[in-house]
Amino acid sequence: MPGRGFRRTTIVGVALSAALFVGSVLTSTNAVAATKTASSNGVLGTKNPAKGAPVKVGFVTDDANSKTDNSIETPVANATIKWLNDYMGGAGGHPITLDRCVDLAEPGKGTDCANQMIADKVAAVVIGSNAVLENVWTPLKAAGIPVFLYGASNASVVADPSTTFIFSNGPALIQGFPAAVAKKAKAKKVSVVAIDVPAATSYFKNQGPADFKAKGLDMELIPIAAGTADMTAQMQKLASGNPDGVVFVIGNDAFCIAAFNGMRTAGFKGHVTSIPQCLSDATRTAVPGDFLKGMQIAATSPLDDPKDPSMKQYYAVLDKYGASDVDKSSIGGIAMYEVLAGFSTAVQGLKGAVTPASIAAAAKAMPWSLLPGAGGTHFRCNNKADPAQPAVCTNALLAGTLDAQGKVTSYTPVGDDKIAD
Repeated sequence: MPGRGFRRTTIVGVALSAALFVGSVLTSTNAVAATKTASSNGVLGTKNPAKGAPVKVGFVTDDANSKTDNSIETPVANATIKWLNDYMGGAGGHPITLDRCVDLAEPGKGTDCANQMIADKVAAVVIGSNAVLENVWTPLKAAGIPVFLYGASNASVVADPSTTFIFSNGPALIQGFPAAVAKKAKAKKVSVVAIDVPAATSYFKNQGPADFKAKGLDMELIPIAAGTADMTAQMQKLASGNPDGVVFVIGNDAFCIAAFNGMRTAGFKGHVTSIPQCLSDATRTAVPGDFLKGMQIAATSPLDDPKDPSMKQYYAVLDKYGASDVDKSSIGGIAMYEVLAGFSTAVQGLKGAVTPASIAAAAKAMPWSLLPGAGGTHFRCNNKADPAQPAVCTNALLAGTLDAQGKVTSYTPVGDDKIAD
């Protein structure tokens, strides 16, 4: 799985990458077919055309290259901007124009793009998925230019309280999600079955127990070596030590298949949660449907639910504004849509001259608001969503519940508590 601007040396990066690619793992052919008939009447919202002086917003993309293929970002960005200018008042009433730069996932070109944004005097920069994020972000931060991001786990980026705004929360995936499931189930313990590599286990060995304890939960880590085909012994420990609790499985599909089948053999009757990387056609073939049914996964957008209002709107935007041919099941597309629409939402209260400082101030003063494309979850960029990550604007996730075919049947928001003033 190619890098998308997230450090692979941390489990936060791994989990957030999982969320970014949930669409590719859980794509439904019915969802793709449904997009062909999505009507733009009504779902686009009420027309609110932007009429003020244009505001130039930077857009940095990897585009297509030998490492990643983010070519979907440009047509989605162009369509989204047209919709925002027609229906959402652009940026605080000002039409948005995009200043695009392609970095081809190369660190040097990332720095060059940042310098282009500075020279072009953009008011802000938006980034969907990017493999060289810190190279782009660092010069922009030094120049005081606000950066709006779909996601990030880089320590310096998430810690910025002044000009960085992030619309998804990596730690919420690996701690907030299983904790929320446990709270709803009135369970007292979360067992983490993880592939035994530092990227997957370091958080749970170090900070994890204290974080779960702060939520009133015990946590145990069950690390298992990669390539272990029979996990019956480890899963018997799980079944005896946490028979009615929550288990959170982290690994690739082969690892998860062994874990799931080990739980079946051991007779585990608790609540099973996992990341999207656990699910593939191989998983659906190797794990019986009666075990998959009811399992929950974390997601950031309900991409495979064509009935979801936020997805209907996304489909309609693409269809109306010239991007009907893009892969509507791609998480890269919805990430681009979310960050642009989230930017517009965050700065609706913009007053006076449009400058980087006024853009940042408007975002910080925004009310708790729906995040377009996120399945009904909310965000607020006042540094209070996650005090450990002041740049992050939300704690919310979607919990997707599987049917016996290993497909998501419904999504439920978790962690979507109102962010305080």
